[in-house]
Amino acid sequence: MDISELGSGRGASCLPDRSHPPRLLDRREPVAHATRRRRAARSVVTDEVEARCRCLEAIVAHAFQTSLAQLHADTRCVAQIAFARQVAMYVAHVWLMLPLTEVGRRFDRDRTTVAHACRVVEDRRDDPRVDRVVTAIETATDLWRDFSGRLGGDA
Repeated sequence: MDISELGSGRGASCLPDRSHPPRLLDRREPVAHATRRRRAARSVVTDEVEARCRCLEAIVAHAFQTSLAQLHADTRCVAQIAFARQVAMYVAHVWLMLPLTEVGRRFDRDRTTVAHACRVVEDRRDDPRVDRVVTAIETATDLWRDFSGRLGGDA
């Protein structure tokens, strides 16, 4: 099976669409420094979790024949890349047990986007081809965790 068949094929690149003006963030109420510190303190990313996420991203990028830069692109990109990103967010949340907010931070997305990604992947796992790909990614992530555990977590 060709992984490119999993996406719907819309779009041709990850370049931003210049036909619409860029969305500007509302900066009227700046976040206080204390609030930023609290948010940073709530982050559950440890060195081990960071390493697992980097490994997961590399596995997904390889499985979907894309780059890490495209997984982290600001735009949706083509359907294949968007689905690869959704799979990575799904596995990070379900398999690595990261909170939606933390997964969103990893991919510069909102937690509701991560929740949507999880629903999309769950729905598409009814397709045996998609289920095989996601299961292989989960298995590869487990194998890496087992291997790095034997090395003392230095991998």
